[in-house]
Amino acid sequence: MKLISGVLLIALTALPAFGQQSTREDFKEFCQAMAGRWLGDVTWIMDWPGFGKRGDKVTAYAENKIAEDGHALHLRFFGGPGSGSSMAVYDAGAKQIRWSGGDSGGTTFVSIVSKQNGKWASAETGSHADGTKYEGKYTVTISDGGNTHTWAGSTKITGKKADELKDVWRRVSK
Repeated sequence: MKLISGVLLIALTALPAFGQQSTREDFKEFCQAMAGRWLGDVTWIMDWPGFGKRGDKVTAYAENKIAEDGHALHLRFFGGPGSGSSMAVYDAGAKQIRWSGGDSGGTTFVSIVSKQNGKWASAETGSHADGTKYEGKYTVTISDGGNTHTWAGSTKITGKKADELKDVWRRVSK
């Protein structure tokens, strides 16, 4: 019985990762959806070192480029006084789209991206420069022929819920 319980426990812990599996074609679609220059109406959902305080509203800018012969997406972000760089890649062994990066305030993150119910979804973990940890689950609703992205979701900082994410981005150039 202990063996069956152990196997069941291992199988259950693997389910979230299994649910986030993607294909290389999914990755290509993700890159096309995210590529370009973007303007965003952003509200900080928590104090963000190097960027602003919870509730501050900023116009943000992003420039995302498909790179490395289509095997990577390089992303640059500028919001308020801060900036960030990240890269998304397809991990064929894990069958996952992995997105990771860091910013000028010392925050780092790792995210697993997948397509769920027609929307891009991500599960993210990260930490600020002082070691404060956060985790979030986000979705992107794409509209206006692919030129408007609405990011929504929830974040927990050291286990406490932050404000709900609801940022709108508009593509200004492909």
